[in-house]
Amino acid sequence: MATNNSESLGIIDLILSEHKYMRDEYEHFKSIDDDSELDPRVRKWIAYVSLHGHKEEIAFYPKVEVYLKDEKKGGHHLIEHGIKEHRELETELKKLSEQPTVTWKQIRKAIQKLMHHLDEEETDILKPLETKLDRQTQLDLARQFVEAGRYASNKPHPEFSKDPEKAPQDNVNVGFAEKH
Repeated sequence: MATNNSESLGIIDLILSEHKYMRDEYEHFKSIDDDSELDPRVRKWIAYVSLHGHKEEIAFYPKVEVYLKDEKKGGHHLIEHGIKEHRELETELKKLSEQPTVTWKQIRKAIQKLMHHLDEEETDILKPLETKLDRQTQLDLARQFVEAGRYASNKPHPEFSKDPEKAPQDNVNVGFAEKH
């Protein structure tokens, strides 16, 4: 998956590579005719998307908010909005994961939320950070992001806090409990 080369990737490239994987998987779903193949693949994708969002909330959003303070929308607003979109997406992912067999109607709902969020995050957060984070900071954040994957949940949790100060701890507490 996308995190294998994380030692040489900065945080922006690492996140973009995970975004690419999410988009590529969706494109692959469209080519699968057999529901018995589609269902487990979508469930694996749900886990990947959920884990990605939780890693961002633990190890990325809290660390980059300060670098976005001079942006038009303000760093706190951008991070708060990103977390709100994570919860909306997780609501759709949870509905999808709770179905006995995934349906295209629910996949499309989740994809719509995901694509909207990825596009906004790439434009409003990642693009401005390209000029604000030096190489060492990017490498440090990438390492922390990967490390967060060891204890973050890979399940959708729409019930987590939308508050940027509380969301990281919700993620750590639940993820740690689920994995231990």
